Amino acid sequence: MNPKRLLTVLAGAASAICWVVAGWAQATDPAPLIEQDDALKISDRVYVILDDRRRYIPNVGIVIGDRATMVIDPGLGLANGEIVLGEARKLSDNDEFYVVSTHYHSEHDLGAGAFPEDATMIRSRDQQHDIEEFRMSHAERFAQRTEALANLLEGAYFRPADVFFDDEYSVDLGGVTVQMYAVGPAHTRGDTVFFVEEDRVLFTGDVAMRRYPRLASPSSGVAVWLKALDAIQSLDVDVVVPSHGPLGDATVIDAYEEYFATIQARVGELKTQGLSADEVVERLTSELVPRLSDWRENGTAMIDSSVRSAFDEAP
Repeated sequence: MNPKRLLTVLAGAASAICWVVAGWAQATDPAPLIEQDDALKISDRVYVILDDRRRYIPNVGIVIGDRATMVIDPGLGLANGEIVLGEARKLSDNDEFYVVSTHYHSEHDLGAGAFPEDATMIRSRDQQHDIEEFRMSHAERFAQRTEALANLLEGAYFRPADVFFDDEYSVDLGGVTVQMYAVGPAHTRGDTVFFVEEDRVLFTGDVAMRRYPRLASPSSGVAVWLKALDAIQSLDVDVVVPSHGPLGDATVIDAYEEYFATIQARVGELKTQGLSADEVVERLTSELVPRLSDWRENGTAMIDSSVRSAFDEAP
């Protein structure tokens, strides 16, 4: 056989194998279900079911008062919501439930529909605006990725809120109070954090984590994210529970503040020197990546979007 023809055949065969393997992996990928009997007690009244670095699963919060239980980020789809409800019932005999989410993204919110009809759903008005604007588009993107995700999202919907708030809202669960703050836009317009006052536990959502921040909304930006961080830095926090990844303390918030402040300052300097956006992205990527080796995943794309946002914001 002609050598060029042989190379063409081999390349085609390799491509076909890749497609087959990819298709097989997609067809057999298990549904991302929240772990059962794995709730970690992190304070007197707060439990967390950790994501264990699994995709499409959030860190789920369960706050137990003498009268009622609050669930924070009930998971992706009704099946996960049922798991979370079951875990909450194992931890307490409370019949009264509150359900909240840190933002509207599917893995954080779409399990709420599995909770009883008399459960109280609370949303910030900014979060509701996200839902009204983007509807189920985020879930539809997930459903296109694998058959398992499509099946998990079957029948999922945004549970209508029973209570809306603008900036702050407080719920007394009986012996423990959860203070809610609408701090977006940051990751999304409707970012909401939850502070368990007596236990000094803060659920930060995607506003502060030990991984690269993702500007995931048209309303996202470096300047507004810094405002969101400033709003929570004054809280007296012992434990930070992010949307994803390991638990931390107030230094998690400080690290995000330093990241965005550094980008904002350096972009201003380099733009003043006449560098283009592409040149600034290249320069800051080389500066930041070595300093953030403990942050999960390759952050090149996230640095790129943050730097370009800061470049557009800079005078």
